[in-house]
Amino acid sequence: MSRDARELPHVSRMKKVLFWGIMLCLPLLVMEVGVRTFFAYQLGPGVLFYGTSLNRERDGDVRSGDMNLLGEYFKYHAHEKRYTRDKETGHLIRAGINARGFRGPEFTEAKAPNVIRVITLGASSTFGFSDRDDETYPYFLEQMLNRDTSGSKRFQVYNLGIPHLTSNEIHALFEAEALPLDPDVVTFYEGVNDSWRSPVLFKKEREMHSSDAMRETIRKNRRLHEGFRWLRDHVLVISVADGFLKREKNVSFNARDVEAHMRGKSENYLENISAIRDECRRRGIAFIVATQQAKSYLVDRDQMKGLTYEQECGLIREDLKQNGYIKRYEVDLLTHERMMADLREWAAANQVPLVDVIAALDERRDCLVSWVHLNAEGNRIVARAFERGILEQTGLANGDVVTHKSPVSR
Repeated sequence: MSRDARELPHVSRMKKVLFWGIMLCLPLLVMEVGVRTFFAYQLGPGVLFYGTSLNRERDGDVRSGDMNLLGEYFKYHAHEKRYTRDKETGHLIRAGINARGFRGPEFTEAKAPNVIRVITLGASSTFGFSDRDDETYPYFLEQMLNRDTSGSKRFQVYNLGIPHLTSNEIHALFEAEALPLDPDVVTFYEGVNDSWRSPVLFKKEREMHSSDAMRETIRKNRRLHEGFRWLRDHVLVISVADGFLKREKNVSFNARDVEAHMRGKSENYLENISAIRDECRRRGIAFIVATQQAKSYLVDRDQMKGLTYEQECGLIREDLKQNGYIKRYEVDLLTHERMMADLREWAAANQVPLVDVIAALDERRDCLVSWVHLNAEGNRIVARAFERGILEQTGLANGDVVTHKSPVSR
């Protein structure tokens, strides 16, 4: 038998392998194109370039891994094209990102003598998740402050809110990003992101996932883990499937779970706020903290108007007492309630001005379009609450003029 004749079966097998490889990959390729096209329509054209350096257009609800990681915190890349979605109309919204990686117009580092500079620290509710650039509370706050002062002083309000940040990350961002801007006033509005992260609850939730055994196998093998992460970060179908498998199941938590989840939350939260306060006092910067309005999903939004934060927390406690368990968002709100109570006590004990946004929004909690994010009307209410506190701290509440910084004190 000639050599060519002997090689024919081998060539035939290779053709079959190639053929079936193409046939198996073709559906995945079609699905990938379809998913990218769908999300490009929903979130913006940048999704078409998912997994490449060109992918800088993403929905506002993004993983930190897609952002500009800077040691202990993250922000956006300069002039990124970011999108969020109006929760009430469903319309896609372009979020303007400036050269420093924050939302809003460009920041100027040099400050004119007649300018009072306000830095707003926070996470997605400060960033303005689901809001347009001119509907965030920092935007409204600047308009209100400049409208209500005599004109001898002008306010600049810089929005340093980044979605998903916790108090640890906000503290790091404050030192690296806010202090070089030479602020006169710094505000802090966050709490929810600190309230929900917990190894205790994550462990219980993982037990409900059918894919958990496979995930553990992947985690234990470094090459498998790195390979899976590469696929997830470059193939959108796999990323979407992974998110679907990790979605929250119908997990219930008892009173012991709730207490275990709450343990240490307030202490860590207040430790970071205290560090920001200490640095502000050292530099003569006015520091203002605020309670944060939030909700669980126990009550539908159309029934929220007039239902106060305290009343909803009471309903959750009653549910826990009667049924012996509650759901994840309900656990988070009870944790958040304790943190906000501790924040009030801390502010009073340390003579730190506190803006009670919970009280300001209690009659309009229908403005909450998600568990913590507000529509434009809700952000106006937040801005008005901060406006009063800032004018008091800068000595302009009665049209007075401030000529120098002074430490926060009462």
